[in-house]
Amino acid sequence: MNYRSLKNLSEPVSELCFGTMRYARKDGVEDSQSVAGTVALENAIEQGVNFIHSSYEYETRWLTGRVLKAHPKRADLHHIIKVNVPDWEEPRFSRDSFRRQVETALRELGTERIAVVQHLQRGVSRKELMTEHGDEYRLAQFDEVSSELAEISGQLRSEGKIGTVMSFPYTVEYARIAVDAEVYSGLVAYFNFLETEMAQFFPRLREQKKDFIAIRPLAGGILTDHRVDRESLPSDDRMHDTKSDDMYRRLEQVRQVTGKPPIPWEQYAFRFTLADSVVKSTVLGVNTTAHLTTAASEYQVEPGLVQQIAEIKV
Repeated sequence: MNYRSLKNLSEPVSELCFGTMRYARKDGVEDSQSVAGTVALENAIEQGVNFIHSSYEYETRWLTGRVLKAHPKRADLHHIIKVNVPDWEEPRFSRDSFRRQVETALRELGTERIAVVQHLQRGVSRKELMTEHGDEYRLAQFDEVSSELAEISGQLRSEGKIGTVMSFPYTVEYARIAVDAEVYSGLVAYFNFLETEMAQFFPRLREQKKDFIAIRPLAGGILTDHRVDRESLPSDDRMHDTKSDDMYRRLEQVRQVTGKPPIPWEQYAFRFTLADSVVKSTVLGVNTTAHLTTAASEYQVEPGLVQQIAEIKV
């Protein structure tokens, strides 16, 4: 396992960040899914993974906490958690809510410190979030939110409860503001062969000595070995839905640039997200031990490929 350093953290984090979104049932019932998830998490830690992503929204912390609270390497692990303040259609930032979400995570995960708080400023409805109106509303609140966030995060940092705060911007327009905000030490966002919009901010992040954490390296499953060739999929596969048409059109153009990769597609897609040194870790949803092989390759993708792929227009 390779490691990279994050701003404001004294110890490096693993390039693979273990994503816990779907590795257990949400109702807390132990079944074959949670058994496989337990084995996957334990094996990941044994293989050197020391970075774990979670959210109260996932409702899977019951399993994460159970595995980690008695784990001999618990003190060596770093956590990144989602904190949504203000949340959907909440009018204002709440310091109490921010603190409560952090302290709940500390308790549920059995840890004394959250390395990275992935902050999400919502404040609008799900329907409006990715719209121009959503951007206008959120950006109008940005100064007030960032001021309140700076105060409460500074308090929690002084108490030793958090390490650093990074922004999950949702949109390019929001990222354009967040990347320069003093309260954030970087961005956490979708980045993969098919979603490269955030690559435009890599030079700015590097200039400011800030970081990027990539999410969704396999583009929701398209960049997997069994789905990358759409024509070979069973007729009932969800990727035949017309909602995936644009993604597959972009993938066709990406493959014209990359050619046949020297390693399996899943591994190649994962390594692509780490090609630029400003990317410190990639969150991969892990359900089984088999998924860990995605990050196993030592192959290095040339950094120049990021810019080439980002310039592709569908």
